[in-house]
Amino acid sequence: MPILLALKDCFKSFGGQEILQGANFQINDGQKIAILGRNGSGKSTLLKIILGEEEMDGGDLIHHQDLRLGYLRQHDPFLPGETVKAFLMRDSGQADWRCGEVAAEFAIKGPMLDQEVKSLSGGWQTRVKLAALLLHDPNVLLLDEPTNFLDLRTQLLLEHFLQSYRGALVLISHDRRFLKSSCKWTCELRNSRLTLEPGDVDNYLDRQRERREHAIRQNENLTTKRDQLQKFVDSNRANANTAAQARNKARQVQRLNEQMHDVEELQSRAMQIRIPEVERRKGTALTIQDLSIGYDDH
Repeated sequence: MPILLALKDCFKSFGGQEILQGANFQINDGQKIAILGRNGSGKSTLLKIILGEEEMDGGDLIHHQDLRLGYLRQHDPFLPGETVKAFLMRDSGQADWRCGEVAAEFAIKGPMLDQEVKSLSGGWQTRVKLAALLLHDPNVLLLDEPTNFLDLRTQLLLEHFLQSYRGALVLISHDRRFLKSSCKWTCELRNSRLTLEPGDVDNYLDRQRERREHAIRQNENLTTKRDQLQKFVDSNRANANTAAQARNKARQVQRLNEQMHDVEELQSRAMQIRIPEVERRKGTALTIQDLSIGYDDH
């Protein structure tokens, strides 16, 4: 599979907080990738870098010559009074029959094509955005929390569409079931670095848990052996007859320390929130008199 996009040695920080530190990432043709990471870890920033909306502090972003990015916009791209068909034709530059054909994939048919887009519910407006996205024929889709504010029917329709979509996909979502059903690769943004592995999100998290448990067991064994050696060093370093032996054991202790796994690197850093102490006050906090709220006719 050709590499459609590659991110190499990417560095990005905001106000001294490192978001990406020498991160590497690539998207192959047809590869569907779920992005994991805690809130504030930089998942949306990663997508903005890929889209070219956010500059890197360092690194390279390499595009294949045939790359066609598609991004599901969160903002409202519709003009006042614009119908569904008019928006699709304006946005894509495609003929009305082609717009209607693609819109039908999302159950947008008949009279609905002539409805004003802004009169539709949020779920239907998302369907219109998805149809517009497809009309541009992207080979890489970037979706950031696409199920937010969607009704169940639209969410299921989107899920079915992503399962049958033949292009590449990069998906951010807090819905683990949605990630699992849509993606066969998992990339985690943890401690400013990206880890990409084959397998759905459940398989990835299971492997992470197993790696951490294995590292903890190894550390326990190494600690027991190290403590035994250190005890010998402490007892014999001052003895002329055993000083050389103690120095040799001390070097072994150093090697064991170097073999210890950094277990904290196998899990995301917890966010530290400090609540400042405030002076307690007594008395009335707020007083309202003669309040009126409303509009001219209500």
